[in-house]
Amino acid sequence: MNQSQFDQLVERTCSVRVTDSETPLVDLGVDSLHTVALLMAIEEEFGFEVDPDALADPALASPAGLLRYVHANTASPAGI
Repeated sequence: MNQSQFDQLVERTCSVRVTDSETPLVDLGVDSLHTVALLMAIEEEFGFEVDPDALADPALASPAGLLRYVHANTASPAGI
């Protein structure tokens, strides 16, 4: 999934408009309930459980940061 597709997932799930993928979710208007819904959507879409403690990392506070986290946690081993 590329950044544009991921931004669309964020927009659909959180009812916000992503104009810059590096903008923190809170600045986009994402509240705690939207965050839970977004995590559930990510888990369903990508088939892995998001570590809630990882969300304390400021690097994951934006759509771009979340997508980097998703890619790091769904990367296939080399050669596959």
